[in-house]
Amino acid sequence: MGDRQAEAERLWKEATKLTTPGLLRWNLDWEQATPMFERAGLLFRQAGANARAKECYERAAVGQERQKSGWHAAKALEKAGEVAAAMGLWEEVEQHYSRAAELFAEEGRPTAAAEAAARGARALEEQRPEASTLMYRRAVEWLEDAGKDALAGDVFRQAIAQLLRAEKWADAVSMLLRFAASCDGAGARNSQCKAYLGAVVVWLYAGKANDAWVTYQDALAVDAFTSSDEAFAADALFDAYRSGEAAAIQGTIKHSPVFTNLDNQVARLARKLPQGDLAIMAAQLGGGQSGGPLELPVNEEGEDDLT
Repeated sequence: MGDRQAEAERLWKEATKLTTPGLLRWNLDWEQATPMFERAGLLFRQAGANARAKECYERAAVGQERQKSGWHAAKALEKAGEVAAAMGLWEEVEQHYSRAAELFAEEGRPTAAAEAAARGARALEEQRPEASTLMYRRAVEWLEDAGKDALAGDVFRQAIAQLLRAEKWADAVSMLLRFAASCDGAGARNSQCKAYLGAVVVWLYAGKANDAWVTYQDALAVDAFTSSDEAFAADALFDAYRSGEAAAIQGTIKHSPVFTNLDNQVARLARKLPQGDLAIMAAQLGGGQSGGPLELPVNEEGEDDLT
């Protein structure tokens, strides 16, 4: 460890000298100094000197940008972000990964940009959930804008899981429906149908039976979903809710492998159904009637009158 840190210090001093203006040095030599900073960053990290390692990677990123190499600057910033995460410097984690993603995008590499944003989002999930959500969304946007729908599945799933952990039900449904549309473009029928059923499950877990029903009806307009196992499972689940019996709902979910096969976070919610006031939700869906949800009176504030 001592030898590595000593070598790192030597490289740092030499690189710093090459990039610091002086009486006899007007032209800064970033081309020679940048690999020294990168090597010093690696050695400092191996020696456990994370603060010094992060500083080296940050300097290396500056050097790469000075040399018009956005790709390599982004790689250096990702390393700085990794070290910042190890140090618990969450604001810097966000800054470094966000800037890395932007540089990849500027270099015409949207897939790399999305991957960098997703890595940053994963690092921030627990400590800065709002920032994590924004970075996941940006990652999805880069892939969609580039027409890389076939590569977006993992990022969508990570974003959806994060939103569910944060109990942002409406945002999670929005992301699930966005995922379904992406799957349609990529021809991923199985994932598409799971996403639609997942959206229904999330709304029901949130106690929003009307929203669940509207989402289901909209999904039935998609040919791939109409005759799918997921569509039949959703229909059976609505029938169970209309019964007003928790045991019927739990039995429907327990005896259908379709719910088990949903992505982990969504499947976990399904196993916990029903949630909320079951009597009200049964009424919203028509109770013992057939043919869909009951139209509830609306009060002056524009909310459903459930009294």
